[in-house]
Amino acid sequence: MISIYILIIFDNNLIIKPSESIILRDQFKPFVALCTGQENIRVVSWQSPLQINIEENSNARVTIERKTYGLRLRIRNLTENEQGTWTCLGFDEDNKSFSKTIQINIKIPITFVSESIQYAELNSAVLIKCYVISNPSAEISWFKGEDKLNILSSNYEQKNNGLKINRVSLRDNDTFWCQADVSETGESKDYQIQVILAQAITSTKITCMTPCAVEKRTATLICEANGVPQPQYSWFYGQHGPFTINGISKFIIRGNRLIINYVDETDNGRYSCHAFNDYDQKGQKIGYILNVIIPLSLSPISQIQINLDENSPSQRITFSCRVQRGSTTNLSLEWFYANNTLVQPINGLSIDSTQLTTHHLIELNFDPIRREHHGNYTCLGKNLGDSSSTIAHLIVQYKPVLIEPKMNYVYSVLNYPGKEFIFLKNIRILLSFTVIMKCRFDSYPPPVIQWIKFVEEYNDNEIILNNNDLQVIDISFEQIESTIYETQLTYKSLEEEDFRFKFQCQADNSRIEKHLITLRRAELPREARITKIKPNSTTIELNVQPPIEFGGLPLLNYIVKYEEINIPNSVKIVSFPVVSNNSQLIQIESLQVSSLYRIEIAVESIAGQSVYSIPVQAKTFDGNIPQFNLTIISCFNNNSYLIKWFIEYDGGSNISKIELFYAKRRSINKIEKWSKPILIESHLTEYELKELKSKTNYLIIIRLFNKAGYGERMIEKTIECKMSDPQQASIWVIIGIITIIIIGTISIFIIFIINRILCECKSSYFNDHSKI
Repeated sequence: MISIYILIIFDNNLIIKPSESIILRDQFKPFVALCTGQENIRVVSWQSPLQINIEENSNARVTIERKTYGLRLRIRNLTENEQGTWTCLGFDEDNKSFSKTIQINIKIPITFVSESIQYAELNSAVLIKCYVISNPSAEISWFKGEDKLNILSSNYEQKNNGLKINRVSLRDNDTFWCQADVSETGESKDYQIQVILAQAITSTKITCMTPCAVEKRTATLICEANGVPQPQYSWFYGQHGPFTINGISKFIIRGNRLIINYVDETDNGRYSCHAFNDYDQKGQKIGYILNVIIPLSLSPISQIQINLDENSPSQRITFSCRVQRGSTTNLSLEWFYANNTLVQPINGLSIDSTQLTTHHLIELNFDPIRREHHGNYTCLGKNLGDSSSTIAHLIVQYKPVLIEPKMNYVYSVLNYPGKEFIFLKNIRILLSFTVIMKCRFDSYPPPVIQWIKFVEEYNDNEIILNNNDLQVIDISFEQIESTIYETQLTYKSLEEEDFRFKFQCQADNSRIEKHLITLRRAELPREARITKIKPNSTTIELNVQPPIEFGGLPLLNYIVKYEEINIPNSVKIVSFPVVSNNSQLIQIESLQVSSLYRIEIAVESIAGQSVYSIPVQAKTFDGNIPQFNLTIISCFNNNSYLIKWFIEYDGGSNISKIELFYAKRRSINKIEKWSKPILIESHLTEYELKELKSKTNYLIIIRLFNKAGYGERMIEKTIECKMSDPQQASIWVIIGIITIIIIGTISIFIIFIINRILCECKSSYFNDHSKI
């Protein structure tokens, strides 16, 4: 509330009521004062502190009202403008003037003109604004923190309209208190201001989610900026004002994002983002040019059909892939095979991309046309927004071409006594009189394939085979790829004369391709060879080389015959499956130690067994445990030892494993628990034992394993090294070098003096002889 002090000055002729000498009134409250005259004194007017006569106006805020007993001053709403001395004027019958005054003082309560949250940029000077309105005037004080501590630092200066911080630091991110005290009225108030460290808007940018703006899709522009407090964003288009979104709109603003729905070419143009915050209202404004991307549409490519003939001249064709509609920014056009691999410029194929930039097309050239070119080719186009493709169909008609088999003969046997089936690599194989023949053709259009049988001596005696023939088990046809066809004939031979037959596979697509396969009796495989032999104590390992000629049928087993020399009835025969047509390792097991063996090998197919190879001899080892010595034990430091061992004899078989144990010896009869075995690679001959305790006695055991068992050695060592001081050693080296330099210098000096004396003596000798 605002109060008014009214001072009434009494006169014998004029009287003002209220009669107090000082009257206190609050601002914005109504106030009246009555001025009356005695006897024949007539009151005529009231004057404001600015000496302005107050007029009579019932609608005015300040007015006068004439009464029979005097003149009333009415102020409907006291303001600060009414503070001062008001004068009442009057006249008597002789027109003599009289005046009385009253002084009005207005009390304005403490009012803060400030903001409760203010921002300050780090390392800058800032004014914390706090303007106080009061009457009488208030005394301003500043405090800081929740505990309202006095501000004593020279970094702060009190101003009329606030508190200046000369250099803002992290400590100023705090609460400040602006306190106002009015001693005349006893009024006291404080105002809380939260100072927040702020940062001006920087690094404003607009990005667009990839792909940015594709026709008939949604484009999203993202505005990003740095600043404290959190930046706010406004969006603009061209020279227009900010976007205003009402209801359903093509443009949607969500925070820092501008979403444009169902983009078309009319949306091209400049979009701007204004980033600002409460501290930096000016902020930064940045633009972005939006170019709508039109998805690609490729022109269709007409099909081409070529008839390829061996007698016709070479032909050349071209497929053109052209952009029909779409944005050409970052445009790429590529050719692909039907299996989605890139077309390579080989075998008469070439790609011409010289017109990609100018005419937005790429060509696929075939020069000359080959049968391998038959098929579909895909042209794939891409731009920033989308991809599109079109297919070029190339139909090449050509004569069937035989791809497989490369051999002209197949082999079989008439029968296999005692067995109808065998198992090879877990596959059940029908034995005796069964043979499979295959043919694979490349052809377009698709061929008609037949199998024809005729006697070898009489080519005219042809028989077209089918699944109803007695000796035909099956005839199958299969399309492997788009132009690759395979046929398989499974045939069983019953009699000897079947080995005189020829079988012809024939493909016909208006042009014919034939392939002749002759059925022959399989022969026994040639002998195998033992190329390397490696004996151990109870085993012998053989490296076996298969025969060069198999006799026409796959090899099944290696037959190994071995016997202990000079031991009657010790012959044994074992078989091993043939794993591959390359060298193979075979191991004979459960042999006697230190024994001499004679070994032969043969190989077996469905046709029978080959002869045995030339015998070889091998002696097994005696089967002892390894013999070795611990040779060197080197001290590395007070926590590790290097242990080495020398193998004198491996016991007749390879070292398979090495183990190391160790334990602390507390006394002669007291040993701590042994460590877990440390496994060491079998080919190593040394090992560094680490993490030992200095000046501690250890028992260490080394074991070397082979097939006969293991050999063991144990040592006892105290871990203690006498380590030399490197710094002391380097000092002695320096002293030695200095000593050598000094001795060398003295030696050179002595040699120089001796040489000088000898020269003088020699000169004197020659002078004496010349005088003579």
